[in-house]
Amino acid sequence: MAELHTSQELVACVEGLWSLPDVYYRVREAIEDPDVSTDELARLVSADPALAGTLLRLANSAFFGFPRRIETLSRAISLIGLDEVTEAVLASVLAASFSSVAPIDLDMRRFWRGSVRRGLLCRHLSRLSGDREGERLFVAGLLSDTGHLVMCHAIPDVMRDVLSRPATLGQRAERERELAGCDFAEVGAALIVSWRLPSNLGTLIGAQLMPPYAGDLAHDAARVHIAAVLSEAIETRMPTSDAIGCLHPEALSLAGVDAVILNAAIEQAETQLGEVLASLGLQP
Repeated sequence: MAELHTSQELVACVEGLWSLPDVYYRVREAIEDPDVSTDELARLVSADPALAGTLLRLANSAFFGFPRRIETLSRAISLIGLDEVTEAVLASVLAASFSSVAPIDLDMRRFWRGSVRRGLLCRHLSRLSGDREGERLFVAGLLSDTGHLVMCHAIPDVMRDVLSRPATLGQRAERERELAGCDFAEVGAALIVSWRLPSNLGTLIGAQLMPPYAGDLAHDAARVHIAAVLSEAIETRMPTSDAIGCLHPEALSLAGVDAVILNAAIEQAETQLGEVLASLGLQP
């Protein structure tokens, strides 16, 4: 019989190996200060040249779509806005910190492609639904599959079995619970707690398979769920019409998303995917 684990046990296996750099926490703390200036933030980001370069590349990419080239960090921060800067910094440090992570049997190019695609789908589903506040879901989508990264490192034999079988996202999670005692969504939520990221991110990631469980955040969890299912469908070349059948029955209504916009969201995300991956220093 397979040994069963809690999500916290699996995350503990990587805590000494994977962590977010201090610069992320310093930037987040600064942004939470209502008196912080863009110049102060720019100086803080500039202390990490790699982060500064990535942030400028993102600012000049199709992700933000500014009409003119942005030459300075202070200008980028001013145009992007503090909330989006926090997300851009987190995306940047994640890509830099884990670009060399390569658990056995996990295709890391596919992992990052899927993760960025999920983030972009969350963003475009929100935009196409007329919800500008929902654009903050990019990071939730980006982080939504990190549980698989942890599990492939901590229990590679189990995950080799899980990933070797064709399955939908829900079927794979069910197999994970059967063999490991928890699924990737639970593990991803536990990783968010370990990294001391905002608790709402943990809620969204933990409830991505069952959006109603997110309570007041069910609206956003449903968008993360839809993005995850669509991303998997794109990778496996499943038609969108078939992917809709893999969604939680309440997902579209909870998300406030009309099925007719799904293909448009996919098209927009795919158009930006390569450029955003390159901006983050990842291989398309």
